[in-house]
Amino acid sequence: MIERLTMLRRLPILSQTLLLVVFTLVASLVVNFLLITALPAPRLDFYSMRDIAEALSEHNPAQRVKRIDSLLDMHIDDAPPEPVDHMVTNASLSRRLAGLLDLPESRVRLFYEADQSNWPFRYSETASGVPMRLGEAQFYNTVVAAVQRDDGRWKVMRSPPRPFITRFQKRSLTAFLLSVLAVLPFAFLFARQLTLPIRRFAEAAEAVGADHAAPAVPIEGSTELRQAAEALSKMQARLLDTLAERTAMVGAIAHDLRTPLTRIAFRIEAAPDPVRIAVLADIEQMRAMVEATIGFIRHGHELGERRLLDLHQLAARVVADAQEMGHPVSLAVLDPGARNWVMGDAVALERVMQNIINNAVSYAGAAEVIVTSSGLETVLQVADRGPGLDDAQLDEVFKPFNRGEPSRSRQTGGVGLGLAIARLIVTAHGGALAARNRRGGGLLLEARLPAVPPPRQSRLRIGATASPVPAALALPKKVSPAA
Repeated sequence: MIERLTMLRRLPILSQTLLLVVFTLVASLVVNFLLITALPAPRLDFYSMRDIAEALSEHNPAQRVKRIDSLLDMHIDDAPPEPVDHMVTNASLSRRLAGLLDLPESRVRLFYEADQSNWPFRYSETASGVPMRLGEAQFYNTVVAAVQRDDGRWKVMRSPPRPFITRFQKRSLTAFLLSVLAVLPFAFLFARQLTLPIRRFAEAAEAVGADHAAPAVPIEGSTELRQAAEALSKMQARLLDTLAERTAMVGAIAHDLRTPLTRIAFRIEAAPDPVRIAVLADIEQMRAMVEATIGFIRHGHELGERRLLDLHQLAARVVADAQEMGHPVSLAVLDPGARNWVMGDAVALERVMQNIINNAVSYAGAAEVIVTSSGLETVLQVADRGPGLDDAQLDEVFKPFNRGEPSRSRQTGGVGLGLAIARLIVTAHGGALAARNRRGGGLLLEARLPAVPPPRQSRLRIGATASPVPAALALPKKVSPAA
């Protein structure tokens, strides 16, 4: 059974959809067949001339009326009925009714609503406006008939008003609703089995987009989905090969550049001081650019072991190191004792914080670090009160070799790779790094990383920066981010 279900899941989406349609039609036919065989056939919503005669007959009237329709209005009146509500009469139809009752025409009255429609049936129609079938008049609307009894009183019959929904329509609606109820569970299971692999495919594809080294997309589901998963897996493999080749090429170029740079630095020692100092400064700048370029290529793609980390304690260590170097950097403690857990590479995340803090110190002179938890995310914010950026530059600042300060001086900034490397690392952790201007001036850089539940020491290994916590500890309450 399980093998058959697996084979059905692997069918193309077109075939699965056709199977569902065929199953729906078969289930609907089965339900209608059961209703037809289990329930009595509904009476047609019209009264023939013979039905009216049987209802007015004095021979066993109770049984006949019950067989015809229990909704008929039967009563005895002293006077014959009069036509109302646009009712008409017809002499030939009155004679036909009198003949069926074996009474003279003077003792019979017949009124009905003319202009009746019997679409889509194509019966012959007389001048009286009543549909005829096999020579028998059929009254689809209200009809009133009466016969004079032997005691002189009149027995009157009136058909009920035509209902908004006829009995045949009620039966059809019942069959439709039962068919829907019978098919709905199977349709739900079919849709779930069809969409579950698609949802997994989308989640895996998103993970691959954030981290090229993420696990390959699972090959499951319909034929089209398995083909797409195979194509995406091949694309991921080619992308990893391309990145590896690019990294190796840049590393080789950087290695080859070190030798001529060292040779130039050795030979320039004999030059006069002004020339030697200027050339050595250029050599150091070239070395820094090479190292930064290598870091940009490698970081974000070659992460170390991911462990459970308390991002707040990691930030506290980075801030303490910056303070030891004399930088005016502070860490805001909004919720003492709270833990902000993430799964990541401690060294790479430290570099993210260092790059963002160095950027704030370089352009604003000081930085404030805030770590909070918001729902399913752990948020790292680095705020400053510097000049800020134009709105058009808020995303451009994360591009490689793009600097918020336009000069190329080493005293006013680096080569423009710090924030680009930070975004690569954050993206590789499944997060996002963005910048926005603060109210009152300044810039706020915000890194959002996926939060993880509090650790259980028996199941997860905690990183060096994390402290043991009880297994039942909940995530910190939501804290408003810095303005």
